[in-house]
Amino acid sequence: MRIRVGISGLFHIVWAAVVVAACSSSGSAGPSFEVSFDSAIPRSARDRAERVEVYLVDSCASVALGTRPVPAIASTYVLRGGEVGAFGVALDEGDFGLYGVAQDADCAVVAAGCAPVTVTGARDTLAVTLTPFTGQGCPVDENCSLETGDCVDGTGGTGGTGGRVESGLVLLYAFDDGSGSTVADESGVLPLHDLTIANPSNVTWSASHLEINVATTLSTVGAATKVAARAQASGELTVEAWIAPANTTQAGPARIISMSTDPYLRNFLLGQEADTYAFRFRADGEVDWDNGSPTIFTTAGTATNALTHVVHTHRSDGLEVLFIDGVEDMTFVRDGDLSQWDDTYPIIVANEATDDRAWLGELHLIAIYDRALDSGEVLQNFTAGP
Repeated sequence: MRIRVGISGLFHIVWAAVVVAACSSSGSAGPSFEVSFDSAIPRSARDRAERVEVYLVDSCASVALGTRPVPAIASTYVLRGGEVGAFGVALDEGDFGLYGVAQDADCAVVAAGCAPVTVTGARDTLAVTLTPFTGQGCPVDENCSLETGDCVDGTGGTGGTGGRVESGLVLLYAFDDGSGSTVADESGVLPLHDLTIANPSNVTWSASHLEINVATTLSTVGAATKVAARAQASGELTVEAWIAPANTTQAGPARIISMSTDPYLRNFLLGQEADTYAFRFRADGEVDWDNGSPTIFTTAGTATNALTHVVHTHRSDGLEVLFIDGVEDMTFVRDGDLSQWDDTYPIIVANEATDDRAWLGELHLIAIYDRALDSGEVLQNFTAGP
């Protein structure tokens, strides 16, 4: 079995001999949870558990032990001794199932369990006990990534030669869904932030990309909590896009991707301004900081109708770099930190929530990392392609 999930950061997990406990921070909206191992599980098996995935589901009858539940109401994972996330959202009161899966360093499932739970408020502590389970680990030619819980190609795919950089990945839209009104978050990092297309008739799907023909909005249903939490924790961010603009006259800037609530309040923005690309980034201390000002631009003529790889990186020391097709194009030093980021903002693609900053063109890939990729890693992703 392969499970593709990842960190989403607000809980501190404390591992005892047989208990993984997660206690919400003072600002957490949802209940805490506790995962314990049944005494029937040998100590050696418990010690092998490197990663525990936790899901809130409609009921235990809706899951098959050892597999990833679809859909899940809320989800996260914990790593031994790590800073990790919680469900991080307010949950409706009622009866549910709390489902847990433990994996070893080879991505094999060593324990699983589900318990009926009742949610009555944010101060609840939900509990589940995991019982022994035997699952298949990675094939000999693949490695286990505990960042995602997935088996990956041993020659690349986790930042090695020949694959895309995986370390620090938070959000990934490959736009290869092929049809429908949803763009899946394929990062595997929980909670998943899928996009909903407001007007599916305004787009055209292909096997490898999505074309925005007429103005519409692609947006997460709610707040993109994992993006804000992980960026604030690291003080860094990388925004990457493979795109082909429909023209070189759209401006505003026309929004390619934004984490915002309207045209004037945001955490970050990648957009197009005629024949340049524009980036805004919220940093406390800058003028008009809550709109991500000042805006930085790539050099004239970098935005064309051709498929282009655009990357913006923000380091914790304030250094920002804009890359075009793997090459550094513009640098800037931004004062201030991410303390004023707003974790209630959604991710919006191809527009603003107010439908007045539309972008048209082809979307091939958008990725967000919770760290600043270096120039070699940006070139690696460019070489890997969309």
